[in-house]
Amino acid sequence: MDAYNWVHSSLAKELNIKLASVFLSGSSAGGYLALTTANLVQPPPTALQLVYGMLDPTLPRYTKKGENIWNAPPIDTAPYQLWLKEELPKRKVLTGYSASPEDFRVALMSVFHIDALFPRYMTGEEDLGERMAKEGAKAIPEKHKRLFAIAFELRKDMPPTVIIHGRNDSAVTIENSEVAGKKLKELGVTVQEEYPDDAEHGFDSRSGRIDVEKDEKAIPAAQSLRNAIKFLEKYAK
Repeated sequence: MDAYNWVHSSLAKELNIKLASVFLSGSSAGGYLALTTANLVQPPPTALQLVYGMLDPTLPRYTKKGENIWNAPPIDTAPYQLWLKEELPKRKVLTGYSASPEDFRVALMSVFHIDALFPRYMTGEEDLGERMAKEGAKAIPEKHKRLFAIAFELRKDMPPTVIIHGRNDSAVTIENSEVAGKKLKELGVTVQEEYPDDAEHGFDSRSGRIDVEKDEKAIPAAQSLRNAIKFLEKYAK
């Protein structure tokens, strides 16, 4: 929210330009951040793009224990739980952090899924994940409901939104995007949904820096990205 508000308050002056359209976009966990930010800030973005986003943290994917991501088997989470308890409070903020698949912190993505820790670390409520597994969204305290926009209340003036999500995504289930798309359309929001059959999590970045508008064979599901660009162009002022 601070970054978004800075764009409106300061970016035009920094670049000596007139600010027109402000698009907000995010992928995976960033998709959640983009949606939640758009729901809270004023003025809202001109348009919103959500790419395989973790859009609804009330879904069983984030409250049910036992499942790993990437269709991988569960791992022993005890050492990581200890790290979260003892080392996490002492950790330094990392800027420009380049992680490898073997990195300890990367494994935490699996741990957060296997032990259903997302609600706990989003809110600071120690046992919220367990309570949500039993009671659903009604277990979420009033003061934290703004973090669960899809489950509770989206603003009526949400911006035009394009959603991209592969049906075979094994890290973030497509249900996240389908539920969000349905809720947005019920509010009368203009929504374009792109759900290609073959677009695993991270599909859009696996070929490096390419021009998806010119290279027909750039990456799988490139047409979804081209469609998203056309959608956003319609709202550029």
